[in-house]
Amino acid sequence: MPKLSIGIPVFNGEEFLSELLDSFLAQTFRDFEILICDNASSDRTPQICREYVRNDARVHYVRNQRNLGAVANFNRVFELSKAPLFKWAAHDDLYHETYLEACVRLLEENPDVVLAHTGTAFIDEKGELLPFEQETGSFVDPTNQRRYWADVPGIGDAPVAISRFWQVLTRARWGTHMFGVVRRDILKQTSLLPNFAGSDRAMLAELALLGRFRCANERLFLKRFHANVSAALDLKELRGFLSTDGKRYSRRLRQIKAFFGAPIGKPIGIVSKSVCLMLVAAHSAKITVQSIGQNDPRMAARGYGWPGALAPRIRQRRRG
Repeated sequence: MPKLSIGIPVFNGEEFLSELLDSFLAQTFRDFEILICDNASSDRTPQICREYVRNDARVHYVRNQRNLGAVANFNRVFELSKAPLFKWAAHDDLYHETYLEACVRLLEENPDVVLAHTGTAFIDEKGELLPFEQETGSFVDPTNQRRYWADVPGIGDAPVAISRFWQVLTRARWGTHMFGVVRRDILKQTSLLPNFAGSDRAMLAELALLGRFRCANERLFLKRFHANVSAALDLKELRGFLSTDGKRYSRRLRQIKAFFGAPIGKPIGIVSKSVCLMLVAAHSAKITVQSIGQNDPRMAARGYGWPGALAPRIRQRRRG
């Protein structure tokens, strides 16, 4: 059994998938398997995957008979994994060759850490780094001068579970922590990803109640921006992209249910659970006020201009 399973859920990922796979196969840490879960792609994704399977025994390919929706495919690729450590990867991102080594070392050296990740840099469609502006601490897109601030590295690293929960609830802007390396037995104690945009933060909130996150100082995770981001989708398109069951639902109700349910079954004591529930109630009230007059609840739900990993990270029309 390998030490690490890397799960790649993908749908029509021919444009960037090879680059991602090459970045993993070039890692200094090599004791891993790669599980690609294809959500019934209609482009060259199957051919690309089968070529990598032929060339490296660590690569495995599974194709769904139908498109399950992006959220279900993310959960399915975890369920197919078997190693004691697990990592999700979006097919259009890249990783420095020492990324896995840094994350695995953090977990081996810190038994109380449940998730290890690294600093984040932003890249463009061609894989080029966006310029970093020291004065503002932001990455700048030269095409439109838009600035992007990476998530604070220390989110989830507090010694107290309540503090970690609050940090994830209020400060996990991008949710890039979701793409760190996590202990499989701990992740199994969460509900995984519930079915709504931005559900990564609900999963991370559960993880934060089970243990600490730890971040390596180097920016070894390269998050890509390109033309077909999910923010360009309207709400109807986004809902159909994340789920294909066709059922109507209230994102806000699902979000509230997920966050209020996060403390249930966690080993934090009744007082801590009560405090978590009060924090969720207070934050929900704040976001409700902020959402008044805003047309897109994906934006209002976070109190930010971006809705987090499971919108920007599951962000292509062509991704599953």
